[in-house]
Amino acid sequence: MNSLRNIAAISAALVFLGGCSLTPNYQRPEVETPAWREAQISQNAEIATDWWTNFESAELNALMQRSLENNNNLQASLQRVEQARADLKIAGASLLPSADVTTTYMSGSTQAMNITDMRNNGIPEFTADAGISYELDLFGANRAKTNSAEGRLLSAAYRHDALALVIMGDVAQNYFNVLNLKERVRIANDNLRATEDLLEVAEARFQTGARTQLDITRQETQVARAKAAVTALEQELALAQNALAVLVGEPPQSFKVGEKNINNLRLPSPAVLQPAALLERRPDVKSMETMLIAANADISAARAAFYPSVNIGPSLLLAANPSASALTLAGSVIAPIFQGGRLEGNLNRVTARQKELAENYQQTVLVAFQEAENALIKVQKTLERENALKQAAAKAREAYGIAKNQYSLSVIEFQDVLDSQRMMLESEDQYERARYETLAARVELFKAMGGGWKEK
Repeated sequence: MNSLRNIAAISAALVFLGGCSLTPNYQRPEVETPAWREAQISQNAEIATDWWTNFESAELNALMQRSLENNNNLQASLQRVEQARADLKIAGASLLPSADVTTTYMSGSTQAMNITDMRNNGIPEFTADAGISYELDLFGANRAKTNSAEGRLLSAAYRHDALALVIMGDVAQNYFNVLNLKERVRIANDNLRATEDLLEVAEARFQTGARTQLDITRQETQVARAKAAVTALEQELALAQNALAVLVGEPPQSFKVGEKNINNLRLPSPAVLQPAALLERRPDVKSMETMLIAANADISAARAAFYPSVNIGPSLLLAANPSASALTLAGSVIAPIFQGGRLEGNLNRVTARQKELAENYQQTVLVAFQEAENALIKVQKTLERENALKQAAAKAREAYGIAKNQYSLSVIEFQDVLDSQRMMLESEDQYERARYETLAARVELFKAMGGGWKEK
């Protein structure tokens, strides 16, 4: 009884000491959040994770769903989340009592027998020892470790979301690139046919003496170059489809993309979060902040390690002989006395780690702001460039038609026709590339804003 009273007295004193919090107050590192330089804030937008539906492409929607289900990197990331969840379960177990049962079974005897012993020889003996142990978390060490594990679980979940956002963006941009290359292959084939038609016209006029062999040779060169351009674009298209297949998590051999025209895709109107709201939306920023919160809890656990730990628990011994059964209550106090600087070194380490993560958080925020500003610039400038090149392509087609007509009337030289044709091809190709860049810029803005929005 005296020992129990001693344990109770020590526990009461430690409870009083444990009333002082060892956890440093968490404060999010201060960062400036000035207004965006390149955009007006939309007041008519709401955030949505399925941002790709704004392009109104059923095929893109299906590709996104398949990517979420099949992408190997994304599935591996999901398993890292499950690992962190298991770590939290392990850490949380320290806050609960633990119970153990030990059983012993004996039959026969290892002692020399006499007449008296012969009556009991061979009778089995059975004992069971059940014990419950519970650590009083007076200084919050176990709670801090659990909080740290919880922070790491949240960080892993946010990292998974960040990876999903990157992969979804890559799928969208690669899909648009495939459609863009399909259109550019079509334009290149049209140019090849037009070049071959011009060659036939030049050959016919050569037979009448109206053109020279030089005109024929020049046009044959143009035909060969047009064929080479088609081949190069077809190769680029095949490689782009293979890259998209891997992102979707499917074998390239059986992967195909439909014939949707990139120019028929809807171009979503841009909408922008306030800079301060971006900090709550970007999963990479949230992941870094939860790591910082976990590091805060690690400091608490390191501080608590300097203080004693108290364990209490009853133990029940059951024996075949009732008189041998017993119920006991035991407790222990373990206090660190000399650790050779280990505890202090650990505290210094986790404190430095927390400061490192604070710097990393601020850097992550700066990069997030940079990506948002870059995306806003691209959204504006790519659309301006697309509109200008669309007009240029229309004028180039008009000029080519005029040149062919004037050549048939012998008003201009054949070289003028070739120049007009080359300008038309370059203008149409540049326009299609600009169309892709405009769509890709919208994707970058969705990613930079941490997801997307649905227009009301």
